[in-house]
Amino acid sequence: MKKTFTIGLATALTTLSVALPAAAEDDPVAESLGGWRAPVCQTVTGDGSVTYTRNDGRTIAPTSEALQPVVYTTGLVALDQANEMLAMSNNRLLSSTDSGCTWTLVGKVSGWYIELAAAGGDRAYAWDRDGNLSLVTPREITPLTSPSNEVRGIGVDRGQGGHLRVAGDGGQLYDSGDGGRTWQPVGTPAFPPSETLTIYTAVFDPHDLDHVVMGASDTGVRVTFDGGRTWTTAGGLSKTGDKVNVFSAAISPSAPNVVWAMGLDLSESGSGVPSDGRHIYRSGDGGRTFTPVVDQGNGVTLQNGPLLAPHPTDPGVLYFDFGTGWSSLGTDIYRYDSRRDRVTINHNSYDRVTSISFNPANPRVMYLGVAEEV
Repeated sequence: MKKTFTIGLATALTTLSVALPAAAEDDPVAESLGGWRAPVCQTVTGDGSVTYTRNDGRTIAPTSEALQPVVYTTGLVALDQANEMLAMSNNRLLSSTDSGCTWTLVGKVSGWYIELAAAGGDRAYAWDRDGNLSLVTPREITPLTSPSNEVRGIGVDRGQGGHLRVAGDGGQLYDSGDGGRTWQPVGTPAFPPSETLTIYTAVFDPHDLDHVVMGASDTGVRVTFDGGRTWTTAGGLSKTGDKVNVFSAAISPSAPNVVWAMGLDLSESGSGVPSDGRHIYRSGDGGRTFTPVVDQGNGVTLQNGPLLAPHPTDPGVLYFDFGTGWSSLGTDIYRYDSRRDRVTINHNSYDRVTSISFNPANPRVMYLGVAEEV
């Protein structure tokens, strides 16, 4: 599958004082949504875990401190409370109250490689794959009891922040209406005990918690639209109908019928095809069927389980990345535009970008949670 590519270069800076481009005339600082504003700082103050870009990573804001290894910033969310953000840097919860310009330590959260799901107001839920779960705000951390020893995804009703769901063992869904204090199973498991496989990811429709997409080994994707009462195996992932491992998935926040996934077509792996079976897929029917839209190769490297970050207002745009600290390779941030069938690449010197969030007032401002591996 041939794509058009544009390659740029961004240098990840730390203590150097390098100014970002000022806000454009169509991006005024005064622009706001629910009180949210774009950041006005030239340098981000903090330990270096979080920074931002206004141009898809061509230039990145310097940070006041250089990030010290080994750190993975795996959770990063903009809250409904104006100009407040949370980030997880290893197990350290960081907060910002000025649109991501200044970051301070809140405390430590139980778990490792912890992700965040915003929950309305100034709240979010912190979770990891081993079942650690906490309610977090810019001021405090409250541990919660998880309904499952394994968690593959969490969904929050943004209209009712105390209503959330977890995908646990075997793809069983659990529902809580009281902010994670009590739980009850809903529906049936996506994968019965007779199927021996690994569930890599579960993603929830931010507008409808009954709509869930699960990625797994061999089976590829299973999707439900009725809260797990029935599950459908997705089509289109393999040209031969063979097994596919789906490692990452994401539902567009602006158009829930659009679902993105990254998978490995096992029939192509090791067969000599240029992609080696690695593809980014797009679905236009909520996850029932998929079409490969980006292949590995021609400047794109797809690892197992890459970060997938759909644009918050444009369902045709997806950001993903590849990076590593070994050999000082750095990170490529890819932007795929489905309308142009085009991938744009911007490179920076960070070891990895492990989380992405967008400014609610201006989605041109993209926040980056970064990693320092070596």
